[in-house]
Amino acid sequence: MNSYSILVIDDEPNNFEVIETLLATDNYEVYYASNGEEALASLDSFNPDIILLDLMMPIMDGLEVCKRLKLMRKWRSIPIIMVTAAAGKSILAQCLEAGADDFINKPVDGLELRARVKSMVRTKKQFDRIESLTKLQQKNITVLENDLGELGCDLAVGFGNELSMPLSNIIEQLENLDRNIHQLERVGIMKLVKSASRSALELEQLTHKFWIYLELALEKKQFDNEETCNIKKVVEQISIVQSQALNQVEDIKIDLENARVAVTEQHCEWIVKELLDNIFKSSESGVPVKICGRVIDRLFHLWVSDCLDRSIEDQELVIGLKIVKKIVDIYDGVFARTTIDEDRMVHITLPLVSLPLG
Repeated sequence: MNSYSILVIDDEPNNFEVIETLLATDNYEVYYASNGEEALASLDSFNPDIILLDLMMPIMDGLEVCKRLKLMRKWRSIPIIMVTAAAGKSILAQCLEAGADDFINKPVDGLELRARVKSMVRTKKQFDRIESLTKLQQKNITVLENDLGELGCDLAVGFGNELSMPLSNIIEQLENLDRNIHQLERVGIMKLVKSASRSALELEQLTHKFWIYLELALEKKQFDNEETCNIKKVVEQISIVQSQALNQVEDIKIDLENARVAVTEQHCEWIVKELLDNIFKSSESGVPVKICGRVIDRLFHLWVSDCLDRSIEDQELVIGLKIVKKIVDIYDGVFARTTIDEDRMVHITLPLVSLPLG
């Protein structure tokens, strides 16, 4: 049984000794205050879980002490048992109005005292549990508010511009088509439609990335450390598909150690896809795209060409790189932009689960 503290407030020391003796068989810490003023002044020292409060006392009677306790935010939840030699419904009503939770008559019966104290202990336990859950919930709400604030800041900077470009192009091509449809030949019409269609597809992809980013930012998932991924295999597979789609196969240079990282395969694919997507969209054809990976100090270090302007800060990153950064943060990795041998690179680290594969 956990040790609960009981504060006995009574102007008669003999009454305290009787109560202390009656509760000796239970695991309680029993403290004594000889009057209400002393008790109120020493609450932080006693830090009581339950208060046994005598009704009839000089200086400040039990009703006044009870009322003051119930007005104090820190102590209003402490169960108070009034101890009185007085009888009658009017006395009981006054105690309840003052905020008392229970009462017991003098002379105190040991069996009744222990039963009432145990009842108040259960009440205190329930309150403590509710208070603990409330604090936890408040902490979760605060974390969520912070996440939403961070998310709003992240998306307000840069993401609007990414959306505006394909939207503006769609509107421009459709307006052009509307104005000139009777003058344009079929080839011209198809050219405008294809341009608008490409922008619509880009808009769809951006929307999909937005939902991915939203999920990563808000769900705070805990991932199984046993989930692993061969990062070299993922890089090679995705780079082939993306470079072929953009006819830039000759432009990509891959130099990776064969290693397995403690990252889910889906997250690994998102990292590689978004890094390469950012590079291929930003780089010119014929400019080599470099991907390098090494195992250093039990971490896997990945460097990929960075085509963004150096002045762009992390909060202004395109949505794809924001996704990469969020995933890296989940695994306590590092996302940075650096320069190696005059090449601008995105550098990330991921946890390693095994030594390089042969």
